[in-house]
Amino acid sequence: MVLLVNGFVAPWRSRSWLMLWIVVLWVLVVVGGGERDPTVLLLHLGGGLALAATTKRTADALTIGYSQAAEARRAAERRAELLASVLRTQDLDPAVVLRSAAHGLLALGFDVAAVREVDRAAGVARLVEGATKADVALPEVLSLDDHDIATVLTTARPRFVAGGPRTRADLAGGELGAAVLYPVLDGDEVIAIVGAGTTGDDLHPDAEEAAELLLAQAGEALLRARAYRADRETTRELQRLQRHTQDFLSTVSHELRTPLTVVQGLAATLSDRWDALEHERRRDLLRRIDANADRLAVMVTRLLDTSQVSRDALQVRLSEVRLDPLLRSAVDRLADVLSGHEVVLDVDDRLYVQVDPVLFEHVIDNLLVNVATHTPSGTTARVSARSSGDRIVIEVVDDGPGVDDEDLPHLLERFYRGGDKSHRASTRGLGLGLALAAEVVTNHGGRLEVGQGPGGGASFSFDVAAAPPR
Repeated sequence: MVLLVNGFVAPWRSRSWLMLWIVVLWVLVVVGGGERDPTVLLLHLGGGLALAATTKRTADALTIGYSQAAEARRAAERRAELLASVLRTQDLDPAVVLRSAAHGLLALGFDVAAVREVDRAAGVARLVEGATKADVALPEVLSLDDHDIATVLTTARPRFVAGGPRTRADLAGGELGAAVLYPVLDGDEVIAIVGAGTTGDDLHPDAEEAAELLLAQAGEALLRARAYRADRETTRELQRLQRHTQDFLSTVSHELRTPLTVVQGLAATLSDRWDALEHERRRDLLRRIDANADRLAVMVTRLLDTSQVSRDALQVRLSEVRLDPLLRSAVDRLADVLSGHEVVLDVDDRLYVQVDPVLFEHVIDNLLVNVATHTPSGTTARVSARSSGDRIVIEVVDDGPGVDDEDLPHLLERFYRGGDKSHRASTRGLGLGLALAAEVVTNHGGRLEVGQGPGGGASFSFDVAAAPPR
């Protein structure tokens, strides 16, 4: 019985057998009804064949529809699984987010995916992440003037790009049939553009819809990652400033305490032993008190200047002055500080500059004090000036030990005091002089630069506006 049933049912699994069974059953029904006329039987047979053909076409359509529906269901399940994976992405590394988005587009059926960051300053969209499963080369940059790129930037909406030589050359450099450009938004601003393309002729609508959802989620993940990175950089900067502040307070307390202690000690000696001390000894102690008081005054002045610069309250009062007397006045004023050094002036006395004389002297003073502080006794410093178009360039170059390579990039930073060389051990200051000098020069429209001198020493140069000679 089982064999009989299987023999009857198995052929139905084939559409050809299905047609045969329909015809046979039709004939059996007709013959069983007692019909004997050949013409009528032939007509009935034709009707059976027509019914069988119609049934076969219907079965074929149902089979194809079922197969397509099953494939669509499987594709939808894959897309749903992919999108769920993207939605769960919590990585705060922008590179990981972009890489996931690029490879996610390939999983959706695209052949090429390229994530490009918009650099408006340079006028280009730079490739930051790419993925491809075709023989396609991805250009490093695309111009923001490109029509399709510019349209995406303006509308902040996806843009379909038909295939052709321009698409192949500009978007991927390979054989693309079609592509879509998707914007990644930060609020209303397009911060990145994602290009997704296929080597076929068309983009599947379901894939496009899924890609938009994927990139929307990737955009949110990217914004989270960028915000996290910005917060982390801000935290590092605050920690750096806190370290600088602590170092500054420690330095100020130490540097101010040293001359104060000296002044207090010398004043106590004079008060207790004035009558017992010889005249020259009293004069020497008073001179040392005066020198340490001057040192305190300089430190306080620098702190006040720092406060003014930080509040953008530094007032520059320009006037046209002859350069040579300004420089000679600074050298004479610092004669005691520079007593162990030789200073050579090489300045054309016909040069005039347009500067704030007080602030300009502050710059020269700091550069010369830097020579006295950070070079050994016997060092020669050369101060020179030359015309350069409508600017005057002033240079201070010494033949001392020079600047350590690790210190060179930081010498103009506030509170930076450099390495501890033997001749610097007892002469370290607040680390403000050069930083303030640089900011004063900047307020004059120039720039203070530091480097190695031709003889191995340190070189400082800056420029100010030239004034007409008189």
